[in-house]
This record gives sequence, structure tokens and C-alpha cells, in this order.
Amino acid sequence: MKKLFICAGVVAMLACLSSCGKERTCRCAVFGQQANPQKIRIIKIDKGTCEEMRYVLYDQDPVLYPDRTDSVLCTDFDFEPYMNE
Repeated sequence: MKKLFICAGVVAMLACLSSCGKERTCRCAVFGQQANPQKIRIIKIDKGTCEEMRYVLYDQDPVLYPDRTDSVLCTDFDFEPYMNE
């Protein structure tokens, strides 16, 4: 009986650890874009949630515009199934 409980405990721990390591695809709206207010960025993250992201650092052009920062609002909701309604 002890072996059954130990096996069940190990399986439960493995399930918890594997669920924490999921990669998420975040869809982020960029604030402050004057020319294109509907700019969306797709970002993949390994840790945390999409809602926790507030700023994104990127290189638009490594020479002319290095280390640009965008203020973003992100979600991991999948909009694709609802686009054709």
C-alpha cells in the first residue's frame, strides 16, 4: 500500500513540474504607435504569464535603432478561431 501512495505522489509531482514549464504564445498590443495604432507583436515566453509583461526590448535595426522599448498589453487568448465569425 505504501508503494502505491509513493508512486501516486511521484506521478503527481511530475505532473505539477511539467505543467509549469509550458511555453506560451503571447499576443501583445503596442501602446503609443502613432503611425500604426493596431500594431500587434507575437512573443513566446517560457516562464510567467502574458499578463505580467509590460515592456518589450528589441532591436529594430542593430545600427540605427538598437535597444528599442515598447510598452505593451499582452494576453495568451487564442483569437484565431473567432476571426471568421
